[in-house]
Amino acid sequence: MNCDIAIIGGGLAGLSLSIDMKRRGYQVSVIEKGNYPRHKVCGEYISLESHNYLQTICPALSGLNLPMINQFKLTSGNSKEFTTQLSLGGFGISRYLLEDLLFKEAEKQGVKFLLHTKSQDISGGPEDTSYTVKTSAGNVTARIVCNTSGRKSNLKTSEKINNAHATNYVGVKYHLKLSRNRELIEIHNFPGGYCGISGIEEGKSCLCYIVNSKKLNKVNNSITELEKTFLFRNPNLEKIFTAAEFVFKEPITISGINFLKKVSVTDNAFCLGDSAGSMAPIVGNGMSMALRSAAAFAEQADQYFSKVITKQQLVKRYAQFWEKEFSARIRLSRYLQKLSEYPFLTKRTIELFNLVPPVANLIIRQTHGHPF
Repeated sequence: MNCDIAIIGGGLAGLSLSIDMKRRGYQVSVIEKGNYPRHKVCGEYISLESHNYLQTICPALSGLNLPMINQFKLTSGNSKEFTTQLSLGGFGISRYLLEDLLFKEAEKQGVKFLLHTKSQDISGGPEDTSYTVKTSAGNVTARIVCNTSGRKSNLKTSEKINNAHATNYVGVKYHLKLSRNRELIEIHNFPGGYCGISGIEEGKSCLCYIVNSKKLNKVNNSITELEKTFLFRNPNLEKIFTAAEFVFKEPITISGINFLKKVSVTDNAFCLGDSAGSMAPIVGNGMSMALRSAAAFAEQADQYFSKVITKQQLVKRYAQFWEKEFSARIRLSRYLQKLSEYPFLTKRTIELFNLVPPVANLIIRQTHGHPF
């Protein structure tokens, strides 16, 4: 199979990039090991910085009555809490629905999908103008290859780091039916992690928490015991779990999460979304990072294909964009992630925020980008 751009991984970054490039007139192939639709562990809050772009590439979103989120609450395991208005805010939509809509739009635009297909290797070097992706269904030849396969890519080119000493986390997600303020996103701290809850479509809420894997080991890897032993030390969480109607019979889970730095460009691929680096969920902007990197790369790739810029300029410009746009936000998110594991630090943070609210608003602004 020949194409202009081969995209490895059909998550948010891959789907958005495929639609954007196809709309610009290029032949696009997406290589995806799974299928659609699917549930994934995700906080399901998207910053409004991405709203206009999503509406452009996926018009079906405009017909949905999605909750607009403009308030934020942070609590610790005691009576301490902080609330504020969000200057930019966001909206809620399940990953299941969003990926399904993007997939259908991509198919409508004529994107070619290789589903249930695993990418195995990429051949080609930085000076080449053609690359071959070896897959379980045969080879795909492309002028550009993008790796959007996420945190756990099997491609050795996607990660040039030693993660032997990384802290590993476990993520758990539920969908709930619960009477609550739909304009509010909440983060509730507990020993070893934090839990976020916000509204999504159809009157449901997404509850998603991340916890240091050592806590799960202490309760014999039982999710139920983990929640009773650690999450319920925050009375807000015990109240939510007790009052809510759970939509899933079992939670969606993921293990082995870490937030180590990766690279945005390798010798044979451009990395987008979590393949280039993961933003800790506490800042709630991982999905916007994926969307923004897709939008920026599509524009730059279009210039390369149109011979406005060279391949070397494309590499340099994308790497510079990624560093400028995401590096500081990811570093801040990792700091907040580590801080959030300790309730007494969260308590002190809440006290500071209540004493000097502009400090909180400044930090929140630094975790968000600008509308594009």
